[in-house]
Amino acid sequence: MQETVFQQESQEMLKWLTQNRRMLLELYRNQYVAYNSNRLISHSENLREVLDLAKASGEPFVVYLVPRQTASIQILPIRFHTVTRHDWQPNYRVNLKHRDLELSTMMLVDSGAELSLISLKVGQDLGYALADAESSLLAETIGGRVNYVLRDVEMTIDGHTFIAPVAWLQNNTGGEQLLLGREVVFDKFNVEFRQADEEIIFTRREDVPTL
Repeated sequence: MQETVFQQESQEMLKWLTQNRRMLLELYRNQYVAYNSNRLISHSENLREVLDLAKASGEPFVVYLVPRQTASIQILPIRFHTVTRHDWQPNYRVNLKHRDLELSTMMLVDSGAELSLISLKVGQDLGYALADAESSLLAETIGGRVNYVLRDVEMTIDGHTFIAPVAWLQNNTGGEQLLLGREVVFDKFNVEFRQADEEIIFTRREDVPTL
C-alpha cells in the first residue's frame, strides 16, 4: 500500500514538472528547483540550500536541475527541438545518495543506455571528486565524444535500495539531464513503457509471478 501511495505521489509530481517545464526554463535555468505536485518550493544554484529550504517546508518534494538550454530532447551532446505533439518524457522518481547528501529527483529512463548518467555539476554537488592522477574514460555518442568516470551511488526506486554504477560526465555539455540506464537497475526491475498513458511501470523481478 505504501509503495502504491509513493508511486501515485511521484506521478502527480511528474505531471507538475511536465506542465511547468517551460516556465522553469524561462525563469530558473541552471538552478536546482524543489517542487511537489502543488507548487515550486525552493530554487537556487546551491543544492544544499535548496534541500534545506525544501526540508524545512515539511512537504514531500523532488529536485530537478533546470538545464541551460531550451531544447526539450537531448542526445549528448546534440539537442533537438521537439517535432512531436506528444510532449512527454519517460521520467521516473529516483533517490540518489552519496555520503550525507540525498537527492530525490526525476531521471530519464533510457533502455538504450548501458549505464546511468549524471552531469558534471550534479556529480560535483553530490560530493564526488576525482582522485589524484585519476584518468577519465572516453565514451562515443551520436554527437561526438564525452569523458566520464565511474562512481557507485546508492539508488532507491519505489522504496527499494541498492548500489548501482553511474557515469559521471567530465564535460560540461550544457544540459543537465540525468539518465537511468540498464546496469543493475534492469536486473532488479522489469520496466514497462506506456507512452500513450504517459506512464512507466517498475516491477521488482522477485515480485513477478512465475508460471
